[in-house]
Amino acid sequence: MIATDSGTVLIFDFFGVVCSEIAPFWLAERVPYDEALRIKATLIHEADCGSISQDEMFRRLGDLVGSPASLVEQEWWDLVRIDTDVVELIVELRKHHRVGLLTNSPAEFVRAIIRRFDLTRLFDVIVVSSEIGAIKPSPEPFMEILSRLSSTAQTSLFIDDNPANVAASEAVGMLAIRYQSIAQLRSDLASVLG
Repeated sequence: MIATDSGTVLIFDFFGVVCSEIAPFWLAERVPYDEALRIKATLIHEADCGSISQDEMFRRLGDLVGSPASLVEQEWWDLVRIDTDVVELIVELRKHHRVGLLTNSPAEFVRAIIRRFDLTRLFDVIVVSSEIGAIKPSPEPFMEILSRLSSTAQTSLFIDDNPANVAASEAVGMLAIRYQSIAQLRSDLASVLG
């Protein structure tokens, strides 16, 4: 059972925690590894920052693999899997904690997933990188969600599957857990929250 320390604010990453990863899996099926890394660091990064639109991202990805943008978008949707165990955990946690969501993503895509699967109810605040023009692991997204939650780093716990984002949250003073499985997350939360 998770402790009822209502002073701690919990902030979750989306892709790789609440929802399956999308871009890395899609890229891995279509381009060599080094090319996938380059595309993730350039094109996907631009969309996550809001420098280009979601439509532009899908068009350019389609050009890279010889597919129409609409097919690329559908293939991304086909990869969406919500982790119902994580959703159940968040519902449990919300009884005693405020909960936020901090994600790197084109806003249209992630907000459509959140609506389709009725996940808005899980979060007090949602911060999407492309809407604020800054992505994890830079400190700005962490500071933004803390501000919107009226919380401090010292009273907030961040959960993400990416080690760089975990380290970045710790660098701004937050407690952090690297998500690897639901059993591990429950165990770590019980240890951290008492």
